[in-house]
Amino acid sequence: MTSSAEAHPDPSIRLRQLVARGFRLMPPVRDTDGELMALIYVRPSGDIIDIVELRGEDDVRAARVSRGAHTLDDLSAAHWRTAGAACDVLDQVLALPERLIIVRT
Repeated sequence: MTSSAEAHPDPSIRLRQLVARGFRLMPPVRDTDGELMALIYVRPSGDIIDIVELRGEDDVRAARVSRGAHTLDDLSAAHWRTAGAACDVLDQVLALPERLIIVRT
């Protein structure tokens, strides 16, 4: 049997978990009329940055990128990326290891 929390996932719980893990909320992205367009959370760690961009409950992107990346769309700098519904994406971000292990040859 599923609990009511499982039947109605709450992204705000996961956002609080992100903050507890060192993610910072950046200034909100607004359009020219002042309407909220996106919330962006970032967590820099050495030479990588974890980024979560929330545009809507079903429109969330996340990536782990090299520090030199300019956007989430910079495929050459992405070590990991995902997109989808808020709870799904946030669960994936929360499951990431603290550091990405890169083997250099």
